[in-house]
Amino acid sequence: MKIALILERMDPSRGGKEVYTAQLASALAQRGHRVSILCQKAKWQDKAVEVVVLPRRGLLKVARLKNFVANVEAMIARSGWDITHAMLPIPCADIYHPHGGTVPGAMQARLRRNPIFGRAIQSVEKPLNFRRRLVGGLETQVVGDPRVTCLCVSPMVAREFETYYGRSRGVRVIYNGVQTPPHDLSERAQWRQEVRHNLGCDPGDTVFLTIATNLALKGVREAIIAMAKRVASDHSARRNRLIVVGSDRYEGFQRQAQLRDVGQQVVFVGPTDQVFRYYAAADVFILLSWYDSCGLTLLEATRWGIPSITTRYAGASDALADGAGIVVRSPGDTRAVAEAMAVLGDSSRRSQYANRCLEIAERFSHTRHVDQVLALYEEIIRTRKA
Repeated sequence: MKIALILERMDPSRGGKEVYTAQLASALAQRGHRVSILCQKAKWQDKAVEVVVLPRRGLLKVARLKNFVANVEAMIARSGWDITHAMLPIPCADIYHPHGGTVPGAMQARLRRNPIFGRAIQSVEKPLNFRRRLVGGLETQVVGDPRVTCLCVSPMVAREFETYYGRSRGVRVIYNGVQTPPHDLSERAQWRQEVRHNLGCDPGDTVFLTIATNLALKGVREAIIAMAKRVASDHSARRNRLIVVGSDRYEGFQRQAQLRDVGQQVVFVGPTDQVFRYYAAADVFILLSWYDSCGLTLLEATRWGIPSITTRYAGASDALADGAGIVVRSPGDTRAVAEAMAVLGDSSRRSQYANRCLEIAERFSHTRHVDQVLALYEEIIRTRKA
């Protein structure tokens, strides 16, 4: 097949959809497909993938986006791609794949976190944020076209399409795949011992791990409050640790932990390129997202047999509902989070959850993901020819 993947920037250092696109493009090319990436800016290359950088025209972001969409539409009209797979709303693409969820879903999440101030900020921003208005308009146009397949990273995003657009037909859910070392990696035990020793953890301590760059969005404040409640209800929980990895802007959260008398229990590590060493050290993964369309870290933890505590606002929570983790209603329900910590702090009960993680781990492999995406491509092509 001739496949075009479309996004504004092709820079995997930005994470998210850029990493996804790079991994998907390489995997498709390895399977013998001709892959092109259409973008405005690129800091990535693969000898087997064509990267087409379209001219950036316009002084403002909104003008550049509008021109990029027009350029892509023109290229699709004159090129012979079998499938056009867009990570942003492109009206003539075969697939719309919003990795961050829908525009109204993300806006609702902002109001959820700050119900009073969020509305005030939104009322000021709304007439000024021309780019968001453009993306929202494009999304409305794309979703309104029944020929476009809306590809969702989780059932939560599929529900957003139905809730905000009344669209359920032509909406498909394919969980993202994650690339992880084998869960029985020989170095894992050594990593666990080294990291826990460096963090001052004893062998019997329960280690909860959070990986996030936006600590507020991922509920680190609420995790600290839950840890404080857990310690207050059970003094032995002072042997627990909450390890926060990923952000170097944690001073305010560190002060909150100290003020709540869990400064010794909460450890901030900062960014690292050795993330699986910290997975190895962890007993439980915790991600109290206020909004997360999927949550790749939850999938990584699951593939490594680590049960999770998360919220129903994390798209990946649907995958954990059958015994691979505990899902609470909201990050703000810190009592429920503390109770979940108590459940998974029990090693015998935790092992049941860990076994379930390994049973469903293959659902989130990158190979499985590419298989399902290719099956969708073939289905779209068959439907078009029918």
